[in-house]
Amino acid sequence: MEGHLYQRGKSKAWYLLYDAPVVPGEKRKQRNIRIGKMSKAEAVIRKRELLRRVDEGTSSEPVPQDAEQYLTGWLESQKHLLAAKTHERYSSLLRLHAIPIIGRIQLGRITSDHIEMVYDRLRAKGLSQRTCLHVHRVMHTAFADGVRRKKLKENVVHQLKAPRVEGRELAPITYDQMRGLIRAAQGTRLAVPVALTAVTGLRRGELLALRWRNVRLDKEGSVYVAEALEQTRRLGIRFKPPKAKSKRVIPLSPEAIAMLAAYKADQDDQKQHAGAVYVDNDLVFCNPDGAPWPPDTFSKQFSAIAKVVGLHGFRFHDIRHAFATLTLADGRPVKEVQLLMGHSTANTTLSFYAHPVHGLGREAVNRLSRSLLRRRKGPEASLPNVTKSP
Repeated sequence: MEGHLYQRGKSKAWYLLYDAPVVPGEKRKQRNIRIGKMSKAEAVIRKRELLRRVDEGTSSEPVPQDAEQYLTGWLESQKHLLAAKTHERYSSLLRLHAIPIIGRIQLGRITSDHIEMVYDRLRAKGLSQRTCLHVHRVMHTAFADGVRRKKLKENVVHQLKAPRVEGRELAPITYDQMRGLIRAAQGTRLAVPVALTAVTGLRRGELLALRWRNVRLDKEGSVYVAEALEQTRRLGIRFKPPKAKSKRVIPLSPEAIAMLAAYKADQDDQKQHAGAVYVDNDLVFCNPDGAPWPPDTFSKQFSAIAKVVGLHGFRFHDIRHAFATLTLADGRPVKEVQLLMGHSTANTTLSFYAHPVHGLGREAVNRLSRSLLRRRKGPEASLPNVTKSP
């Protein structure tokens, strides 16, 4: 039996992650145990002893003694089951907010009161209810897995109501603000990315993973969203499939087609001047040498441009929100906007964008009112009489 030794925490304690014995036909199960603070040589000896005892069946399988050991092992077991960015976010939420509070409590002795302590500490730090909700959901998932794997008798997180979060308010943005943002980007590397996102609603990762083979520049111009670019601490920069149901074709306007055609001609000239230094990945938006444009760097560069026009705290993703809001305000059907945005359902589109769209639905009720209530000639076309109650 093989096992993996690793250190974590300020104390640099050693942990052992290994595959536990399973009955034929059952799924693979991993176990994580804290060996303690010692030299690497001593940890290797301890590892061999523990694995030998498990192989021989002379010792019951080591189980985590406290919540920290369980949650750390759970995160390790989820590495290949979760998207890299999701795993990174789960790790951050548990290590920063949950483990410092309940980490030393024996797993079987954790109660709903202990979980409430986590939320109280988050609020005391001034963190939002949304952060509390994210921590709640991750702990619920981790403890539910513990129940399924018979490490826990019950999921104590399930006993608590999820922290209540008010609906997210999207800051309204006008056509003039978007025009100002596009003008501010002129003369920079972000000029075309900003303008294209403003008229397509692409996500940052989708934009930076866009390849020329998925762009049509003829009269029926369009872009096909087939990939996304992701940046994480553990895996660095990599291409991956887009979000579920987000593979889609987005039509391009004649103005967008002309803009991209001119951009491609300039990029081709740059490739020739760069020569062998340029690594052609067929990317529409990339670094000068053809390498992928790091998403985090891209966002920092955009933030500087947004500040120029007074949009402090305005994220690149907010251009996508603006696309949906302005398109709906222009009277386009919700189903059409849903498909353009790559949302799984129209409910998702409505939940985010129906409220901030000023005047959404006004034209519909105005037309109906003109049809039903406008006075016409003739006795039967008069408006209903309104009488005051005595």
